[in-house]
Amino acid sequence: MTISHDPERAHARFLKAELDLGFTFTAIASQRYETGYQESAGKSIMNAERAYDTVVRCLSDPKHATRLTVTEIHDLTAELQRLRDKLVELDRRKDKGRST
Repeated sequence: MTISHDPERAHARFLKAELDLGFTFTAIASQRYETGYQESAGKSIMNAERAYDTVVRCLSDPKHATRLTVTEIHDLTAELQRLRDKLVELDRRKDKGRST
């Protein structure tokens, strides 16, 4: 994998890394739920939520958003929605675990 050192794209790379981190934490949370470690799963979800919030904040702030191309904004927004869907799915799983 080749990493671009273009400073103009650094902001997009940072946001993509945040999203990747969020997806990693959702995967950990899912595995923790499967193995019965509810508290650990909850901590992973909180970390994924922080990553999600960071990207939302940057995309919502015109000062940050102007550093991104239209394509980058589109791609980041799509990935952000995918992360939100995973978080909602995990939240349902958590609620299901409480009712049993």
